[in-house]
Amino acid sequence: MSAEVQSSTSHEDRAEARLLEPVATVVRGVYRLALVGLVVGAVGSLAGAKLRLMWGSPHVCAESRSDFSTDGFTDRFLPHAGVDVMTRPSYCTDHADSAQRLFDFLGSFPSLLLVLGILFLLNRLIQGASREGVFTARTVKHLRVAGWWLLLGSLVAEVVEAGAHAALLATLAQDYTFDAGTWQPPYALVFTALGILTFARIMRAGVAMREDLEGTV
Repeated sequence: MSAEVQSSTSHEDRAEARLLEPVATVVRGVYRLALVGLVVGAVGSLAGAKLRLMWGSPHVCAESRSDFSTDGFTDRFLPHAGVDVMTRPSYCTDHADSAQRLFDFLGSFPSLLLVLGILFLLNRLIQGASREGVFTARTVKHLRVAGWWLLLGSLVAEVVEAGAHAALLATLAQDYTFDAGTWQPPYALVFTALGILTFARIMRAGVAMREDLEGTV
């Protein structure tokens, strides 16, 4: 009888583990690659961000977020009749001071930190769910932490990066005044985080019902 119970439990564990695919394999693989990259100091771009393990280089650039017309350069762009050409200038320097390097660093690092953090939390969630089961209070807790990290982290990262970009641009362009209000809310990440938190609430209710049923049997 004990062997049958153990066999049934093992079968349920494997079935729950399959529920984590394919995200479990993808998260484990990307998380391990990110760790390897950090160890060897060769992390380049990840989800559109860059990590500066050194204090950056003296060459920094910042693109203006304001468009201007290229009427004086139509001989280079050759638009069709009735078409206006708009562009955004990039300001670059090969002699960036420490403040400019800091602004350049903060213009990309928060997003990378957000990605690494969510990879760590998802990897921890998957490991716990594979070991203890998907429908447990611990799994729900890990899911809620990941949701809150994504929600708050995405907002903080966007605000910090927008402010750093504006501050850097203000040091490069004479006719530009510092304005950190140009940030754009990361709607996709916010809605994804809200979906994760909602799913965590649904799972918490399901776990509570499961525990009640097991207690009555």
